Amino acid sequence: MNPVSDSDLHSVRLSGLGHGVVTYALFPLNFFGALVFASVGLSQDWSPGLILVSVTLFTMGVVAIIERIHPEYPAWNQSRGDVGVDAIHGLVSMVALPKLLELALHTSLLVVATRLAQQTGSELWPHAWPLVAQLIVAMLISQFGEYWIHRLSHTTPLLWRLHATHHSPHRLYFFNAGRFHPLDTAIGYGLGIVPLLVLGAGPEVFVLHSTWIGVHGLYQHCNIHLRLGPLNYVFSMAELHRWHHSLILEEANRNYGNNLILYDLLFGTFFHPSDRDASESVGLADMPDFPQDYLGQLASPLRWPGG
Repeated sequence: MNPVSDSDLHSVRLSGLGHGVVTYALFPLNFFGALVFASVGLSQDWSPGLILVSVTLFTMGVVAIIERIHPEYPAWNQSRGDVGVDAIHGLVSMVALPKLLELALHTSLLVVATRLAQQTGSELWPHAWPLVAQLIVAMLISQFGEYWIHRLSHTTPLLWRLHATHHSPHRLYFFNAGRFHPLDTAIGYGLGIVPLLVLGAGPEVFVLHSTWIGVHGLYQHCNIHLRLGPLNYVFSMAELHRWHHSLILEEANRNYGNNLILYDLLFGTFFHPSDRDASESVGLADMPDFPQDYLGQLASPLRWPGG
């Protein structure tokens, strides 16, 4: 059997009704379907771990398949020896480290949350609100801190040393959504979750919060031809995020939102030109020789050029 060429990959792109459904409806259906599934699971007292693993594996399977038949850029489907590195990053920065941080922060901040509630004479978190409203509040709060640390990571040299790892791939596909230096992950995750813990958000909120982030993250980096239309003013999805990985600095220093694009709209960093799509060329323009192995990326902040 002959290997599949770029032109062959172009030829298998969906057409007609299938094209429209995948392009415009795949992400909303998967995203909102995952939140409904998680909500039902919570109402049935399912294990949070079971809910999150089920949602993640299902979404990974869907995205992995659709990337092959409906890609944004067929060339991004070709491995560049990066799958193994991205697998390690995913396990460390998206699975192990968040779990460790969550356990440590839950334990250490429980006392803080309790004392604050006692001093104010009431609960700080709106537990009586519908769960969907609590989720929206959680996202608005957590994404504010993540927006600013992400923006500072592009403008502060020391933080950029950590964040550069995320911008080092030469293609975008769902599996490198977790390519982060562990310290970069710890800072961003901590700033997002600490306010929720201090305010006393319940465990069900964290399950839905993790579901949102997990599904959104896989689609944000996916190599699928997606167009969200008006939803681009809500989500910081692939159509917008590809600009953030541009080789051109003026384009890359935009669209900082990790899950919501709201703060980019409010603070003037939203970027979505109507006359063209984001380029296929991504990466670090000024550091073409950035390490592409895990240990090299782990040590990169200490081996910074000129530093």
